[in-house]
Amino acid sequence: MRQTCGSRIPGSVASHRTHKGGGHAEEYEDAYRICPPVLDDQIDVASLRIALSDGASESALAGLWARSLVDHFAGVTPEALVSAERFGREAVAASASWPATLSDYVAGREADGRPIQWYEQPKLDRGAYATLLALGFRVSMANEGQWFAAAIGDCCLFQVRDDSLITTFPLAESADFGTSPDLLNSRNQDSGRIVERVAMGAGSIRQQDDIYLCTDAVAAWFLREAEHGGRPWEILRDLGTADGPDFAEFVGEERLSGRMRNDDATLIHVSVW
Repeated sequence: MRQTCGSRIPGSVASHRTHKGGGHAEEYEDAYRICPPVLDDQIDVASLRIALSDGASESALAGLWARSLVDHFAGVTPEALVSAERFGREAVAASASWPATLSDYVAGREADGRPIQWYEQPKLDRGAYATLLALGFRVSMANEGQWFAAAIGDCCLFQVRDDSLITTFPLAESADFGTSPDLLNSRNQDSGRIVERVAMGAGSIRQQDDIYLCTDAVAAWFLREAEHGGRPWEILRDLGTADGPDFAEFVGEERLSGRMRNDDATLIHVSVW
């Protein structure tokens, strides 16, 4: 069934973020990029590229690396998100800019009178680590809307159609979340290692579909709620609306209840009209 309008897919996109409870906003180490930037209430979903990353806090400069990754992958061609080999080459290309990024950071520290200390150097030498989920859309030759995605780690995509969860990618169960997800390293130049670990996904999109991209704390909460018969998408769909909760307040309540892990939390909602 054809659901697009010419080569366009009308829809909207909304993003929400909050830092770890007890921390400060500047310590937020998730990152996301939506390209092209959202300037109107209505957008062409077919033109969207979205990248979402969660910096691994045990590594140095994880947030900076996460931002570098999303900046790079929000601008890649569709081929990089449907071919594991192309994805691997793009990940290595993103790493190629890290030495300059690190040099700028070190110079900034020195200019501020806070030079790198000896105990910081080993972590800097090991590089930064982060997960990544990159998503794109297109209209097929048959005029069908499609999504395609690539993921390293535990950022997740959920697709809801007719009030039912029809896609979970790359993880399918809340039990799949652990303490050691696959990560991209800022110093890795071996695309083969990345090709072995990247998950590739694709599917169709129709009018009234909703797609949610979440970093791990929100994603694990989402799957756990769904496994217990809940409809977590109903809560996420209404965030920021007149009838819905504020994202930071919602996350805070779920943390206090023990239903959501205390971590940086990021959500991107793509709605197909």
